[in-house]
Amino acid sequence: MGGTQSSQSDPTTTVAVTGTGCSGGPRPIPKNFTLLHGCFTMEEHEHKIAADVAIAKGLKGKDALSALGFEFRFVPCDLHMEEMNDSSPDEAEEDRHAKQPSTKLSRKASCASFLSLSDESYGSGQRYQCCHDCATRLFYICGSSAETTDESSPPSDASTMITLSNRKQFIADGPHYDLIANMAQETAQSIMCSEFNLEWVTVCSDRNLGPDVRAMVDADHPLLLEEGENKAALQELLLGGNATTEEKKDDSVIPTDVSINKTKATLLIATGRGKVRAGIFSRQHLLTAGIEIGTAWHFIREARLRRGWGIAVIDPNARGEGVGFDTFKRSFSRLFVADDDASNNVSDESTKPMSRQQSVNSLSTSTQSSPIYILAHSAGGGQLVRHLREDSTLLPSIKAIAFTDSSHNVQWCKSQPTLMEFLQQRNCVYVRSNDVRSSQSCVKVSSRGKDIQCGDERCSCITQASGKLVNTDNFWEHRFGKIKTIWAGSPDHSLSNYAGRFAIFDHFDEHAKEEATDDCH
Repeated sequence: MGGTQSSQSDPTTTVAVTGTGCSGGPRPIPKNFTLLHGCFTMEEHEHKIAADVAIAKGLKGKDALSALGFEFRFVPCDLHMEEMNDSSPDEAEEDRHAKQPSTKLSRKASCASFLSLSDESYGSGQRYQCCHDCATRLFYICGSSAETTDESSPPSDASTMITLSNRKQFIADGPHYDLIANMAQETAQSIMCSEFNLEWVTVCSDRNLGPDVRAMVDADHPLLLEEGENKAALQELLLGGNATTEEKKDDSVIPTDVSINKTKATLLIATGRGKVRAGIFSRQHLLTAGIEIGTAWHFIREARLRRGWGIAVIDPNARGEGVGFDTFKRSFSRLFVADDDASNNVSDESTKPMSRQQSVNSLSTSTQSSPIYILAHSAGGGQLVRHLREDSTLLPSIKAIAFTDSSHNVQWCKSQPTLMEFLQQRNCVYVRSNDVRSSQSCVKVSSRGKDIQCGDERCSCITQASGKLVNTDNFWEHRFGKIKTIWAGSPDHSLSNYAGRFAIFDHFDEHAKEEATDDCH
């Protein structure tokens, strides 16, 4: 069950092999237990975990993964691998570095994974292509070659792609899983920021409440401008006004080539509760299926590159899932506060966090013309509805919401008929995974309260196509109202976003067109 390497080849593991069993020998391996690669005893397995924790201490993201022998690599689909192989060496190298294919496919090229290829424009003269079958996968690199392997090079024979079936051989359950999952999340976030010109902005820095809360936003988000102005003002104060204008310009953290468009649409993405962080829908799928499947990668790509929207990806679990709602509402309010009017009123007070009432006043006068589209997953949907119930200032700006397996309840809004009605209008759609909260008799509920699909591949709880309308019952309508409800196309709760992504953007586009028509009139 372990790897093929001898434990004697590593002096660190040899030290760990000490007799701790009843007879002084190695402890027995529990039934159905999977030892980490290269380990042959429980002692070696535990020592490997402890060693990885020690090695990763103080490291983040890609550097931490590399130190432990992991890295993300771009894996083209069969079609584009063949194209790469057929290209001349120079063309193939260029394609690898671009990490994107060049041939357009039908969006229905594969029913299983909803393959599509889009050719987008982003920035000045840049072309962007995306195949939904190509993926950025996590690999384990034997011999710690991750430190020297080029990111765009094809996987070597000494590397192993992490899958659902072999994951436990390289990533053990428990603390080891959390360690590597956190590194993978940080790496995925870094890749998304790099690919789509996103940056981190602090939305709450009150250390009395916990760690700083940040959000991923597009590089021309007003909060970044405000943050840059505050830093520049502090720098000028520290320099004592003695620096020349040219020096200040060179040292300024404010980008000079960013055009601020305050009326452009923004896509807000809210993930569920648990240990997932900003922009990550599923740690398991991130590790075993790829960045594109386990994260908001496709949604950010569609919003940024095809539609030119702004992005705001909040991090409700930044201070722990127990205070997720508080983190959500602080992030939501702060992200939609900054505007040109606010930035013109620069004073000593402007560097302080806004009070809730100040936020409301600013929003009511500045953001009504900025369309907001929201993807709210699982607990993120419940947090959104609770926030709108407490503060509905932004409701007129919200053009469309896609709830994916959301935990909200329209009965929360009984005392607010406007909000309750809005949640049931065509502006909102509920994308439901094929077995979550299903009232079908084929779905059974486990002792832990989780739905278990029947396992019959012919059953509708598995075969419902993405985007197909759901025939809801009285129980469903009592909880969620008469909201348009469609199947995600997957029985996996954490895949409801990925599987339903085309239907979700069809929903957004429908209301974006209506918004454009209204503007013309």
